[in-house]
Amino acid sequence: MWMRRLAKGLTFIGTTTAVLFATGAAPASASAPVVVHPGESIQAAVDAAHPGDTVMVSAGSYHEAVCVTTDGIRLSGHGAVILPPAQPPLTPCSFDAGGQTVGIGIVGAFDPATGEVSDPVSDVTISGFRVEGFEAAGIAMIGGHNVDIVDNTAVNNEEYGIARFVSTGGSLRDNRATGSEEAGLYLGDSPAAYATIVGNTAWDNGFFGIFVRDSAHGTVVGNTSYGNCVGIITLSSHAIVENWTVVGNTVHDNVKACPASDDGPPASGIGIAVAGGRDITVRGNAVSGNRATGPTIASGGVVVFGLSAIGGPDPNGSLVQGNQLRDNDPDLYYDGSGADNRFAGNTCVTSVPTGLC
Repeated sequence: MWMRRLAKGLTFIGTTTAVLFATGAAPASASAPVVVHPGESIQAAVDAAHPGDTVMVSAGSYHEAVCVTTDGIRLSGHGAVILPPAQPPLTPCSFDAGGQTVGIGIVGAFDPATGEVSDPVSDVTISGFRVEGFEAAGIAMIGGHNVDIVDNTAVNNEEYGIARFVSTGGSLRDNRATGSEEAGLYLGDSPAAYATIVGNTAWDNGFFGIFVRDSAHGTVVGNTSYGNCVGIITLSSHAIVENWTVVGNTVHDNVKACPASDDGPPASGIGIAVAGGRDITVRGNAVSGNRATGPTIASGGVVVFGLSAIGGPDPNGSLVQGNQLRDNDPDLYYDGSGADNRFAGNTCVTSVPTGLC
């Protein structure tokens, strides 16, 4: 169920826990911004920063992997490009035994056995970077609180463009993500996410544009997603996705075909998907041109379906309302599973099952 890479993403948590518990925020202070120039170390500036400090990174290419564990700092790129170093460094953001394979990592301390975060990294902002070609992700966070990841560009990172796990509050805002094997933007494993995914663009990723999994309480608003197998999805796998609002997004031409694999079933031609989950609202989106080009578990502009056939939950309490749907195949699809799933006031141009529009 699209799980192998996601499970891998959580497995590496255990490999870094000892390092994470050893980290701590420095005493609060405020000072003039520290400016990093090409040839200088971003990591050295981050390590020296205190809560309230800003690290500004000048235009240029930086072959390094950056790890943020200090509360309250702002890491700001101004034409800065982060590229993989020759050797992944061993840092608190080393998400596997081989070293740090994310461009920018943000980590707090937590118990990998329970997922409980004991000391989140808080009130951090990461903005203005292009992060390209990393093995795991361009930007990744585990155990964050009120972290804003803003106006970054993630290109051709192998698993995720930008991903956040086991985190609360904050936002993924005005970012761009393309060429990721799994998802352009990912938010997962956060039962109290209370997060906003807003104003991002995700295109031509290997599977998902925007992927919300096993998380509760948040909004996906004003994003654009196209050229993926699935534009936007909320998915319940080992925990329930609930209380998400997907509103005001533009989702079009997600026509790539992703075949079945050990990760899960095939998918193609899905604009916005509610896969299992509870109390998901899909409202006021513009959804067009989503048509399957290969085998798929479902297809259409907005699709609501259960996962009981592959060991997951069925959807309950979903509301699909006021969406503008055109040239999808079909515009709306519902497999009839679950309970209290409602469709109201949608504008459909393509033929759809009776009663959904």
